[in-house]
Amino acid sequence: MLRRQDLIRKLRRQTAVYFKNKGYAVSSNGYILVNRDNWQDNIILPEVVTYIVEEIRHREQTENPFPLHKWIHHGLSSQACLFNLLGEFVVKQDYPTIKEIISLSEPELKLAGNISIAQFEYEDRDVFAEYQGQPTSIDLVLGTDRDEKVFIEFKFTEAEFGTCSVYEDGDCDGSNPKDNLNTCYLHQIGRTYMDLMNNYDLLSNIEHCPFTEFYQAYRLLGFTLKNSGYLLLIHDERNPSFLAETGGIKRGKYQRFRRLLPKEVADKIHILGMQRILEYLEEYKSLSWLAEFREKYH
Repeated sequence: MLRRQDLIRKLRRQTAVYFKNKGYAVSSNGYILVNRDNWQDNIILPEVVTYIVEEIRHREQTENPFPLHKWIHHGLSSQACLFNLLGEFVVKQDYPTIKEIISLSEPELKLAGNISIAQFEYEDRDVFAEYQGQPTSIDLVLGTDRDEKVFIEFKFTEAEFGTCSVYEDGDCDGSNPKDNLNTCYLHQIGRTYMDLMNNYDLLSNIEHCPFTEFYQAYRLLGFTLKNSGYLLLIHDERNPSFLAETGGIKRGKYQRFRRLLPKEVADKIHILGMQRILEYLEEYKSLSWLAEFREKYH
């Protein structure tokens, strides 16, 4: 099994060579574009760049902006990687291919309807009353003509789901607020995370607050449950952080998180390896960008 830091070192070297061969201006380390304004150079297909630019312009006129990540110009940006992996299908509205891809997940994610919408960087401040600050953001949301929804989170080289910043900053001791939700600062300021956690029996009798380690995971799950949907985690199988097998035993943060959930809730979440997607595309699709994707990321 490849260690995560070894994977990161490999990808940095690989990305530096890729950028050099492209003739792109980079910072001294070679794997980050010299300027964030050059983020387009991190995207393989021009039509995906055009789509993103148009989405940014369109959403600037609404209260739901299209948030380009701070490090979108980083060669190992997970946001850029997802744009490169699935962007063509979103842009061309090739929804049958997207449906086939998500069905490769474990357990198999079966949709009764046909996908009718796909949107990157989806937000809805009303779900958790997130009316200030950065709301929960979904990397990719899918909807079908049977009113089904799939909320997709993509992890590339990341090591975790993220912790609550209140706890991380030392302003909370991390105790479980189950007996008194008002002991949670986020609950005090009107966020409805804990109400939903309570409603779905996700605040177990453990001593610590589940948000100390799985903050993002529970928000994504809560978003999914509130919308009666499915949650799909797409990850790089070489990264052992979320799912890996040791001695025939599955381990990883995804595996741990799933075990914390009641069965009827756990059945709503699925996982899919990026490598499985690439294998499928190479076997069944003729795509001009696949070789370049492997050159950059694999």
